Amino acid sequence: MKHILPAWLDSLSRDGSFIVVGRAGMDLYPTPAGTKISSATTFSSDVGGSAGNIAVALARSGQKVELLSSLSSDAIGDFVAENLKNFGVGLTYIDRTTGLQRTSLAIAEALADAPEVVIYRNNASDLILNSSYITNLPLAVSKAIIFTGTALSSKQANQQLRQLAQDANAHQCPVILDIDYREMAWPSQNQAREVLSEFCDYVDLLVGNDEEFAMLSGGSISDGKSYALKFAADDRVALYKAGSAGCDIFSRHISEHISIYKVTPLKPFGAGDAFLGNVMGHLVYEQNWVEAIKAGAAAAAMVVSRQGCASAMPDKQSLIKFQSETKFGL
Repeated sequence: MKHILPAWLDSLSRDGSFIVVGRAGMDLYPTPAGTKISSATTFSSDVGGSAGNIAVALARSGQKVELLSSLSSDAIGDFVAENLKNFGVGLTYIDRTTGLQRTSLAIAEALADAPEVVIYRNNASDLILNSSYITNLPLAVSKAIIFTGTALSSKQANQQLRQLAQDANAHQCPVILDIDYREMAWPSQNQAREVLSEFCDYVDLLVGNDEEFAMLSGGSISDGKSYALKFAADDRVALYKAGSAGCDIFSRHISEHISIYKVTPLKPFGAGDAFLGNVMGHLVYEQNWVEAIKAGAAAAAMVVSRQGCASAMPDKQSLIKFQSETKFGL
């Protein structure tokens, strides 16, 4: 069945790029997979960070994409920039900081159950955005702009990005928010709730898991689902993810539950970024919410069963092959 897409997604027919806003950093993984950080002697490297991963997922799905961010002017920043370029992500709107700010570094265990993840984000460079880059974004010809919630966690970046979201609304460029709640990024949960809820005034598509929606609601998991339903009461869409339980889509035109592709996970992280990037990438090719969400679910399953994040993102052909060979549904 071909479900109706809201009119604001007509922008997907534009010739321009997707724009993703937020962090990209270096990830280190103890090798071989299953090794604890405390006992590791060797590590593999990759690009990580929600915005960077989403941008790579879009590029691997065949879409043009630009990342709005900042990287430190050092070897770590060079590593991230070079790898993003190799993945096909545009670097036009990535600034290089020259102060004490540093590109994020994460060390993560490839373990399915309770992996330890250590993240270094003191003076994070991605929160220092170049104002001229923001004002020169080609919103009128862009397919959509995707914000990641952590990008709003500093006062300065929040002010800049609220204005950017307003400008996107004025240019009929859909605003997508991945809630991307990371407790360590915020002074308090209350502040995160206040900032992200206010930002939702500009958002057309809101994406998060059950715990993130509960955080936005200030209540329980059921309160979070009510928040998603209320958000979607207008001509907007909420994608409500529940891990192995699948995903619900809520909008004026469709309310449906979509299952997952069953795999044996190697690790739990990276799935949400793969999901959103491939949902949006698929909608360009086929205007069908359910098929787009199934593509996102397939990409998520592929990523959690592989080492790494950005490098684990599938291309279009491998995604199609996976879907044809892997059981869908629980």
